[in-house]
Amino acid sequence: MSASVSLQVLEVTEKFSMMAESHSIATDYGKLDCITVVFMSFLSRNQPLTFWKAFFPVFNSVFDLHGATLMARENDRFLKQVTFHLLRLAVFRNENIRQRAVVGLQILVRVCFLLFKLYRLLYPLVSYLLM
Repeated sequence: MSASVSLQVLEVTEKFSMMAESHSIATDYGKLDCITVVFMSFLSRNQPLTFWKAFFPVFNSVFDLHGATLMARENDRFLKQVTFHLLRLAVFRNENIRQRAVVGLQILVRVCFLLFKLYRLLYPLVSYLLM
């Protein structure tokens, strides 16, 4: 896939992500499966630096909108795949790509910690309400 096609697909993915959030259709992992497939496709191929510069802001945006769904316990396959590919990119010889991979890993860690704190705060409340 050429760099221009990759960037266009990335733009469409971001627009789909925003539309999914605004129309409340992203209620489970199955409805975000197409985003997962696109991300795995991007991460598993060599891409030019211009692509990586555009990719991580979109990656961050998708996690801001759909992080809870994508990182759910039932969907651990997504987290494992993304982490694997980001770690693979982190050992590239190109310093810029390595730095961008580290940014991607930081996004994952940040979302994990935010969701963990949220679950930890909400768990006692939900337990109390279910009694």
